Parts: sequence; structure tokens; C-alpha cells
Amino acid sequence: MKVLGLSLVFCSLCSGFMQINVASSSRKTALLGQENGNIDEARRQIFSQTLAIGTMAILPAISNAAESKALSEEYRQGTAALGDMDDQAPVPREAYKKLPSGVILADLRPGNGEEIKEGSRVNFQWVLRKSNGYFVDSSEVNGSVPFIFTVGDGSAIKGVDEGMRGMKAGGVRRLLIPPSLAYVDGLEDGKPGPLPVGFGPRQQMRRVQNARKDVPGEYVYLEVQVTRVR
Repeated sequence: MKVLGLSLVFCSLCSGFMQINVASSSRKTALLGQENGNIDEARRQIFSQTLAIGTMAILPAISNAAESKALSEEYRQGTAALGDMDDQAPVPREAYKKLPSGVILADLRPGNGEEIKEGSRVNFQWVLRKSNGYFVDSSEVNGSVPFIFTVGDGSAIKGVDEGMRGMKAGGVRRLLIPPSLAYVDGLEDGKPGPLPVGFGPRQQMRRVQNARKDVPGEYVYLEVQVTRVR
């Protein structure tokens, strides 16, 4: 806050100093224009100089607003989205299991509640990334609203429906889902989820589905934390 206050004072002083200089320059320019019979040119120069002052005054405010809305590095990389899970910790190769469908999974933390099976009603928090680890979206960024689905009813993408079976409430699992088992039905509202929110995140997943679906080793990367099973 102190730094912000000093910055504002500094900007105000600079702006005042520039206004004095530009005002003086503007008067000289106007007189020069009148003497030369070129009043229109003088006016254009005055307008340009005034516009420059306004731009310099606005830019710091825009910069501060952008910084206040920007997510931290941890959120952009997805590492803070599930809070108490250490999703950056090394996972031994032997911890990963590949299902016949092609889904790869690893349990990061075992649960101790009710187990997920066919017909279970499941609530879970999630982090979505591309296969290179680039953060796309998460339930945390969108108000911590959990994704809720019933196993086997088609409301979740196939890789999630299959990959979450056997988990228990409280558990955390990493899923690597082939595009063929991800958003094949589209990313519009009402399609199987969990769906990223907003045009940007959805467009990133559309590119994966449309342009990279046949690339070997391409996956939709999901980390899920089960909060309720019933």
C-alpha cells in the first residue's frame, strides 16, 4: 500500500510538471501558428500534446488494475487450485496405472470414505490442464463450485466416469485422459463435464480436441479431489 501511495504521488507530480510544460509549449505553438497564419496546425499540436498527458495519466491505473486481477503464479500453474494436495510432488512411475481404454491414473492421496462405483452420486473439485502441464481452468477459480455427476449416466466425460471409479471420498487422483475419451461431444453448456468456463479456456480445449487428437502422447490432464459420494 505504501508503494502504491508513493507511486500515485509521483505520478501526480510528474503529471503536474508535464501539464505546466505542455501548457507553456502550447501557448508558444499557438502564437507561432498565428504569426505564420497556420492556426489549424497549432491547434493540432495542442490536441496531440494534451492527449499524451491523458494517456500517461491513465496507463498507471490500467497497470494497477491488471495486477490486482491477475492470478498468482501458483494458480496459473494449477498448484494452488486444490489447496492441501501436493500435486507438484514427484509421483513414482509405478504409481501410474494404465486402463485398457487408454486412461492413465495415479492416486496422490487415498480417501477413507465411501467408494465410487456404478450409480454413485459424486461431488468433486478439479484442475484442468493440457498435456504439457499448462493450466487451463479449475473449480477453485470458478468459486469452488464442485462438479456433480452420477457414475454411468453420461453427464461426465468418459475418461472421468471411468477414471474415478474405485476412488473414495477425500481421495485425490491424477487422470491423463486421451482426447478420444474427453470432450468429444463438444464444450458447450450442457455437454459432459467438468467443463472449463469462458471462451478462452474452452477454446484451448477445442484446439486439443480438433488439432491434436491424433498426436501420440496427447492427453487431457485432470486432477480430481472427491468431496462427497452418496
